[in-house]
Amino acid sequence: MKAHSIRAIAGTALLLGLFFAQAGRAQERGPSTPEERARAVKVSHNLESDPLAKDAKDQRTWVLDWIEKIPDIAVNVCFDFFGKVPDPPRGHSREIVMQMIISSAAFMVEHPDKVKDEQSIATAGLLGSLKAYEAILKQDSSARWPYLDKIVQMREQNKLDDYIGETRRKCAHEDDDQDPDTLHARLAPPPVWNSIR
Repeated sequence: MKAHSIRAIAGTALLLGLFFAQAGRAQERGPSTPEERARAVKVSHNLESDPLAKDAKDQRTWVLDWIEKIPDIAVNVCFDFFGKVPDPPRGHSREIVMQMIISSAAFMVEHPDKVKDEQSIATAGLLGSLKAYEAILKQDSSARWPYLDKIVQMREQNKLDDYIGETRRKCAHEDDDQDPDTLHARLAPPPVWNSIR
């Protein structure tokens, strides 16, 4: 066998070993801890009020990774709430959209009695995104997103609940195999954003 063939086989074996080791670690992850939950709620509120803080990117990365890995809390998010999501992301659209996931998870931690109330979870998530959007506008007026301005107006006119209900119905999908005792999430940003996270 030639040396380059042996290197290729060894390299492939190494990559497969790393993949399976990583997959094994992900399956070994236990439920979230009270400390992690408290941190996630704190991070969520901090990101709503100051989404452009110096440590915001690190905090956002931590909480999104946490949501993705823990088996006991998961967030179903429909990105139709934001109209046509900029592709590729523009300005701070990524931070605003991801805040819906983060705020939804924080709501479920703070309100365990409402973990099956999809309307309340979606409302909390969208309100968190709107808070982040308004905080961003205070620091960067060029980040204006006309579609979100309409949603802010709906909130001010007490029409947000209807909008959320209609959008949820539009986003409805079947998930028959979900465990009813686990909050299953679909941490799935628009496909083009997968490499940005």
